[in-house]
Amino acid sequence: MRRLLFPLVSLGVFAAGAHADVIGVWAGANYWNYDISGTARYKTSNSANDIDVNDDLGYNDGSSNVIYAALEHPVPIIPNVRLVYTDIDENANGQLTKTVVYGDTTYLANEQVSSLVELKQTDITLYYSVLDNVVNLDLGLTAKYIDSKARITGQVSGTEEADLSVWVPMIYAGVGVDLPLTGLSVSADGSAIGYSGSSFYDFTVRASYQTPWLVGLDVGYRQVSLDLDDVDDSFANVDFSGPYAGAYLHF
Repeated sequence: MRRLLFPLVSLGVFAAGAHADVIGVWAGANYWNYDISGTARYKTSNSANDIDVNDDLGYNDGSSNVIYAALEHPVPIIPNVRLVYTDIDENANGQLTKTVVYGDTTYLANEQVSSLVELKQTDITLYYSVLDNVVNLDLGLTAKYIDSKARITGQVSGTEEADLSVWVPMIYAGVGVDLPLTGLSVSADGSAIGYSGSSFYDFTVRASYQTPWLVGLDVGYRQVSLDLDDVDDSFANVDFSGPYAGAYLHF
C-alpha cells in the first residue's frame, strides 16, 4: 500500500479541480458467465510441467456473482472510492495428457483427476473524475487482494494444494459517454500492472441504462487475466472472460 500512496497524492494534486459536482452513490450486483483457459504449475519453473486447465483438468466455463459499491463526492484532493468483490469457485474432473509434477506430487499420464479453483478478489479503487460531463474520465489506483486456492486430487497419486494470498497494486482508468436525455451510457474501465515477470489485468466494457426510479441495468463483458511467475511458488497464465448482466441502485 505504501507504493500506492505517493502516486495517488500526486494525482490528487493534479486533479484538485476535477471532481464530481454532487455526491453520488452506486451499489449493485452482476452475474458473470465466463470461459476459463490457461495453464498452471506449482513449485517448479520447468514449463514441461504446465497443466492445461481445459485439456488436463476439464474446465470449460463457469459463473460468478460480483458485488460492488462506489462513492463519488465534490471534495477536492480526496479521491472517490469503488469496491468490487468477485468470488470465483469452480471444480472439474479431467484426465491428464502427460506426466507432470505439481508441488511435491507426481501425477501420471492418463490419470483421472478432480480439482477445484477458488479465486476471491477484493478491489479497492481510489480515483479522481478528471472529466465529469457527457464524456467521463476517471484515473486512479487499485489495490487488488487475491486470495486463491488450487487443489488437484489424482486417483492414484493423491492430493496437492497451492494457496496464494497477495495484495497487487494496479493502475486504474475508466472512460464513458452518456447519451443525453436517454438514460443510456457506454463505458469501459480496467486495472493493470506488470512487474518481475508477472502481470495482472482486469478489464470491463459495458452498456448501461439508468431508469427514472434510481434503478439501473447494465450488460457487458469482463476479462480477468493472471500471469504469475513464481508468486508464492505459483506459476500460471490463466484467463477468465465472458459476458455479464446486472442491476444497480444509483442515489
